[in-house]
This record gives sequence, structure tokens and C-alpha cells, in this order.
Amino acid sequence: MRPRRSVLWIIAACFLAAGGANAQDSDRVTVRFMPAPGPLAAFESMDIQFERRKSAAPPATAQPDKFFDEIDRILASHGITSTWQYVFPDGAFIRITIETGGRTIVLSSAHTLYERDGRNIALASGLVALDGRDPKKTLAQESEAFRSRRLAFERILTLVNARVSQNLGR
Repeated sequence: MRPRRSVLWIIAACFLAAGGANAQDSDRVTVRFMPAPGPLAAFESMDIQFERRKSAAPPATAQPDKFFDEIDRILASHGITSTWQYVFPDGAFIRITIETGGRTIVLSSAHTLYERDGRNIALASGLVALDGRDPKKTLAQESEAFRSRRLAFERILTLVNARVSQNLGR
């Protein structure tokens, strides 16, 4: 093999070993609303995606850095290190896919959609009618892990909503 070709093979091998050009060149948060037939049929599927490209800029100086750093803080403060899913068969749900630092965490839940009318609450055992019960007291009976994941999901959705409003100039 010629010396020039050997150098190219070495560079290619290093490039592949490092994971390629886009292995960790960007972080991404994607929120996808997945509608279902029935009471939520009036809603349509939609995706919102935030992406941060790695740059030479100092960390945490730009708005995207603050957004992604806050997402990481939420995950860490709630001990979320893996995928969590709370969905109903044939039901609408929201999926949040978080790709940061070379890891992917997917959070999927229907609870924010089915609780908004105030008549139901999503518990670990499923969706139940409140029938006059206090939602906070009812939820307090669930495990800390379940409540924490719900709260993390809600906090990330709130952060996404604020970011969308900010980006749209509202």
C-alpha cells in the first residue's frame, strides 16, 4: 500500500472509531403529539424539534445551551436515566425524545392530555375518574417514582412551551 493511501486509511479508521461526523455533533429534543381516534380526534399529529449543534463557543452562554442544560437538570433531579412510557392502547399521547451527550431517553405519556378536563387522573394502574376526589391527594398515594416521572414530563413540556413561545416572539 502506498504511504498516502495508508494515511487515508488511518484517518478513516480514526474517524469511524470516533463515531463519525454526527455522533455527538448535536443534541436534540423532539416532542411529538400522537393523536388517536375518539375524544381527542380533533387534534392533529405534530412535531416540535430543538437542536443544538456543538460549537467552539463557551458553554452555557447561548439560549440553546441553557435550554438543553435545563432539560439535563430536570432529568437528573428526577433520577431519569432510561425510557419511561405511560400510554393507553389506541390512545393519544405525547412523546419526548431527548438526545444529549450521546444518550437517548424517550418519555411518552398520555396523562397531560386525559387529565386536562379535571374529571380524570392518570394513576399507575390506569386512568380513573376523580368523582369529586382531590387530584393531589389521590396522586399522593402513588409511588414516588411514578409521581417523579410525571412531574419531570410536565416540567419538560412547560420548558418546551416557553421555548416555542420565545422563538415565536410571544
